[in-house]
Amino acid sequence: MIAYIQLRQVLRNKRFFFFTIIIPCFWYLFMLNLVKDSHLSNPLLNHLWFMWFLVACLMGITGNSLVTFSKRTSTGRNYYLLETHLSHYSLWRFMCDQLLTQFILNTLIMLVIVTTGFVLGTIPTNLTLLISLVLLNVFGIYSSIIGFVVGILLDSSIIDAASAPLMIIVSLFIVPFKSFTAGPFVDLVTAIQKLFPGYYLYPIADRLMNNKNLTAPLLFFCLTTGITLIPFLAILWVKLIKKTR
Repeated sequence: MIAYIQLRQVLRNKRFFFFTIIIPCFWYLFMLNLVKDSHLSNPLLNHLWFMWFLVACLMGITGNSLVTFSKRTSTGRNYYLLETHLSHYSLWRFMCDQLLTQFILNTLIMLVIVTTGFVLGTIPTNLTLLISLVLLNVFGIYSSIIGFVVGILLDSSIIDAASAPLMIIVSLFIVPFKSFTAGPFVDLVTAIQKLFPGYYLYPIADRLMNNKNLTAPLLFFCLTTGITLIPFLAILWVKLIKKTR
C-alpha cells in the first residue's frame, strides 16, 4: 500500500521525469549523434553505443536515488521517525518499502532508455543486455540505500541546494572516462572509480560482448557494493536506530 502511494506521488513529480528520464535520454541521443557519422568499425561502434546506454541508465538511476529519493525521504522523515515511537513500523521496514518503490522506478527509467535504443537500433536483444539490466537494478538498490541515509540525515533545503553539485560529483564515479580519453587526471579519477561498484558495470558488459570470463569484475562489483554500503548502514544504526529505542 505504501509503495503504491509513493509511486503515485513520484509519477506526478515533474522533477522525477526531468532529472531521471528526460535528461539521460537526451544525453544518450546526443552521444549517439556524436559518433553515428564516425568511421569506426561496426563492432567498435556497437560497443561504444552500449557503453553510452549504460551511462544513460546510471545517470537516471543515480538522479532518482540520490536526488529525488533523498529529498522525498527528507520531506517525510519526521513522520516516519514519529511512527517508530508510536507503532511497530521501524525505519528498516520503511526503507525496505521505499526500496521496492525505487526498484519499480529504476526499472521504468531503464525501460524508457532501452525503448529509445531499440527504436534507434543501437541496443542488441541478448544476454549482455539482460545481465546488464539485472546489475543496474542491483546498483539502483545500492544507490537508493545511500539516498535514504542522506535523506534521513539532511534537510530537504540542503539537498535542494546540493543536488546539482552532487550530480556533478556522482558523474565522476559513473562515466568511463578512461574508455575515450587519457591523462594523469583520468588515471586519478579511474583509481577512485574502482572503489565503487558503478565502475565494474563497464568491464562486465565488455567481457559479455567479447565472451570473456566475468569472475573478476563481477567479484569486485559485489565486494565494492557491500564494503561501501557499510558506512551508510552504520550511520543509520548509530544516529537513528539507537535513538528510537
